[in-house]
Amino acid sequence: NLQGAVTKLANRLQRRLMAQQNRSWDFDQEEGMLDAARLARVISNPSHSLSYKIERETKFRDTVVTLLIDNSGSMRGRPISIAAISADIMARTLERCGVKTEILGFTTRAWKGGQTREDWLAADRPTNPGRLNDLRHIVYKKADEPWRHAKKNLGLMMREGLLKENIDGEALLWAHSRLIARPEERRILMVISDGAPVDDSTLSVNHGAYLENHLRKVIEWIESRSPVQLVAIGIGHDVTRYYKKAVTIMDAEQLGGTMVEQLAGLFDED
Repeated sequence: NLQGAVTKLANRLQRRLMAQQNRSWDFDQEEGMLDAARLARVISNPSHSLSYKIERETKFRDTVVTLLIDNSGSMRGRPISIAAISADIMARTLERCGVKTEILGFTTRAWKGGQTREDWLAADRPTNPGRLNDLRHIVYKKADEPWRHAKKNLGLMMREGLLKENIDGEALLWAHSRLIARPEERRILMVISDGAPVDDSTLSVNHGAYLENHLRKVIEWIESRSPVQLVAIGIGHDVTRYYKKAVTIMDAEQLGGTMVEQLAGLFDED
């Protein structure tokens, strides 16, 4: 049922994007390409001059979209499966419209620290250690990879034991660095998250707002200084307090439709 509903919305997005990409012409020009449709009137009345047409430049810009999905433990169950299905449908739809899509996930390699914490303990617990967990950043689909090659990868989001803690700030920097290296004229980064950044190992030895402050600084930097367009969707979590362009949904069932609406809104801005 969910897949059917999201697919309908995605098809609507596809029609909107295709309409923006349609070729348009200025007719009755003095020069340009000969307008064959108006030749009949010249034949019927030779006093008419030949008519030319010029193709108007399309406003649709070369675009790449990155979906960055929170792979933390609180997403386990229905939320992560809906995120995977929605990302799958969006990638398929955007590919048909000539828009490249990258799908990324972020979590940590361990609960309550990993090798990073072991190294800190072995160094006799120096003060202000910073992050004390090992990051796990996952590429489910590369931007240049066809959807049909990557579609099975999205099932890995449901893998038992994968979803752990979430360190959003560094994940955002990672996804942004991949986007900024792309040649496309327009770059969109959509973040899907269900909570504030949390890592027990890091927060137990730093102040309580350590990860949240870092996330805010990263967002502020991207929003004010980067050409990347940043938008966020919060699942049961108010992301509008972090991101300027954001929406909060209370039920994961709304995710697919909200992703479509947010992307459509960004493309309509052109």
